[in-house]
Amino acid sequence: MSNISNLPNSKKIILKKRPIDNPKVEGFDIIEEIASAPNDGEVLIEAQALEIGAWIRTTLNEEAFHGSTPIGSTIPALGVGKVLISKSDKFKEGDIVSGPIFAQTHSTMPAEMFVKVDNPEIDPFTQIAVLGLTTGLTAYFGIYEVGNVKKDEVVLVSGAAGGVGSLVCQLAKIKGAKVIGVAGGSEKCKVLINEIGVDAAIDYKKDNLDEKLKFYANDGIDIFFDNVGGEILDVALDNIRERARVVICGAISQYSHHDSVDGPSLYLRLAEKYSRMEGFTVMHFEDRYAEASKELLDLYKKGKLKIPYHIEDGIENFPLALQKLFTGGNTGKLMVKI
Repeated sequence: MSNISNLPNSKKIILKKRPIDNPKVEGFDIIEEIASAPNDGEVLIEAQALEIGAWIRTTLNEEAFHGSTPIGSTIPALGVGKVLISKSDKFKEGDIVSGPIFAQTHSTMPAEMFVKVDNPEIDPFTQIAVLGLTTGLTAYFGIYEVGNVKKDEVVLVSGAAGGVGSLVCQLAKIKGAKVIGVAGGSEKCKVLINEIGVDAAIDYKKDNLDEKLKFYANDGIDIFFDNVGGEILDVALDNIRERARVVICGAISQYSHHDSVDGPSLYLRLAEKYSRMEGFTVMHFEDRYAEASKELLDLYKKGKLKIPYHIEDGIENFPLALQKLFTGGNTGKLMVKI
């Protein structure tokens, strides 16, 4: 599409009101307007798929680490799409790109904010689930670089049935570790055992976390990869062995608590066990994205990574997808098909 005089309509999800706790469908509106014509250095992108990440919740607060979304503004989201019009030398029309498309069907943005998808034959959902910044790359650097997982170590993963957690489990298994996954519900635990290949799964909704962890890892754990925070972080700290690594990737249980975030009460276990707790974001490894993407893609093509995902159809279901993320209504990476 090169005719700027014939711009498409863009449907957008905007913030109607700030959530008090978890995001709900009624907190958003959908509007439709003509997409903006790109200026020099910009591109007009037609979205194909958007990822639903827990980080989006933090942007709905008045003050936010990832930047606050003003009332009436489009909800931020990463995704994959096709360039319809390019006013930049970086891309040509028809290129498949990934980046901050936002929750809209069409996005006019600076070209420098996007990267070209080098393997356009791979569907956009796999692109997001395997090679996405907040999925595959986060899992890769979190467990390999921050966690420094080794053969025969015991790894505990919270949010193990989610987009990041399921990949962390598999990447740790590839290194020869014993992996224990924590998820909510028997169906998710079955997926962890039968599809993801963990050694044990704990259902936090019905199991006693401490008792189950002592049963599956009687000598303690070497790595805890935390996507959830809250109670499970303390349980994990109480079960670490010497020189353990606690990797703080996320805390989905706390994102809606604003000023009443529950911190760990057993942090002195780190001193007692000569261990460390370290947080990170994928942005800390920006200069190594290409290296990680190559390895992840190779593992996927060899069939060594199973990618469970949950897809909602249509931009109008973006709010529902975000709501489901915080109520446990998905297994695997949650995405929206445009």
